[in-house]
Amino acid sequence: MIPPTPEWKGWKKPPNDFIKISVDAAVSKGNVGYGAIARDADGFVLAGCYGFVTKDIETTWAELEALTMGLNLASKLNVSKIIMESDSAILINKVKKHDHDVTILGCCVQKECEVFRNFEMVHFNWINRSSNEADDLLCKLAITN
Repeated sequence: MIPPTPEWKGWKKPPNDFIKISVDAAVSKGNVGYGAIARDADGFVLAGCYGFVTKDIETTWAELEALTMGLNLASKLNVSKIIMESDSAILINKVKKHDHDVTILGCCVQKECEVFRNFEMVHFNWINRSSNEADDLLCKLAITN
């Protein structure tokens, strides 16, 4: 039997002129935690933030609020080129197709996408949950504390 090829799952460096911001949200028993971490091309953490709210919402909506938090963080850092990452495939697909989505979630995503014009370039990537461990930890920390 041939063993499977190991796959490295972890944080990957952005190009030198980009800042990478990863976002995540966690929902547990009516509590929601949000987290965002901004890193430069060397992996140095430039800033991070997290938040907590008590409300009963679906995970995708919580992920959208985390994305908003990440975009606000990018604005505060005054950067021009960003790569936003999330482990929510639904959210990343909604963002990438925001011009053609007529669902309620799609309209809310489109509203959030208006902030894109504040940046020179914005890319969105889906990442594996194991590559988003720091954000996940921030979200869970927000909920438990």
